[in-house]
Amino acid sequence: FWRMVAATTTDLRARADAIVATAGHGEVVDAEAVPGAGSAPGVTMPSVAVRLAGDHLAALRAATPPIVGRVRDGATLLDLRSVDPADDPHLTAALRAARR
Repeated sequence: FWRMVAATTTDLRARADAIVATAGHGEVVDAEAVPGAGSAPGVTMPSVAVRLAGDHLAALRAATPPIVGRVRDGATLLDLRSVDPADDPHLTAALRAARR
């Protein structure tokens, strides 16, 4: 938890840029993360997400391991603040598969 909270948006953006470039799918966007799984209502912190046009939740959840995101304004958002850097290859592979 603390490592995810302490991650800078610069670091998150670098990871997101690498994921999108490698996957060949998605775009990097600014996002707002909610710390503590909602235990601090109304509190947000800046984050960075990978955005995919459309709803890709079913395909991403079917990946191994499952990828959990959210849909907002007709797009799937994958917030990098909630992804352990060790899981970036899994996320990249799932994005590549969702592109098909």
